[in-house]
Amino acid sequence: MPANLAIGTTAMTPLFYSYKNSLALRLVALVALAAILAVFLNAIFSRWSVSKEADARTLNLIQDVFAADKTSSLLLFAHPDLFITTSELEWPRTIYSLRLRLGKLASIDALSSTITRPLLNLGGGNTRASYEARVTFETGPAQISVDYVLSDNELLVTEFSVLSGALSR
Repeated sequence: MPANLAIGTTAMTPLFYSYKNSLALRLVALVALAAILAVFLNAIFSRWSVSKEADARTLNLIQDVFAADKTSSLLLFAHPDLFITTSELEWPRTIYSLRLRLGKLASIDALSSTITRPLLNLGGGNTRASYEARVTFETGPAQISVDYVLSDNELLVTEFSVLSGALSR
């Protein structure tokens, strides 16, 4: 009888090894799945935080430039791309001219955004945000466009423009 028991145990040994290998593979798969899930959750959280920061920055920028007469807010967060079409020294005069022609800022009616952020964003240089704000001035409605790029973990303005019927008169 002991010989039979030894044969039975030897025959079952590969089954136990197979079970242990299967368990190890399942554990590896579970860890890989958890890592992928963590990357996706990090990307979603990162996009959400950039969106919240850009929302607040856009609203503050519009308020500062058109209601509080602080053109320095635009220049403080300016990216070098902002100065491609209008030089840094011309921006205060440009904003002053816009305020004269548009009148006082009455309200910010709507704000929409588009955020582009790569899934594995290691440097932050490719993260972009585009905002469109529908606003009302004394002279009527207008649309303000503000584009940002994330540079060194700071949202910087790359484009700032105002479209209004009052500006075409």
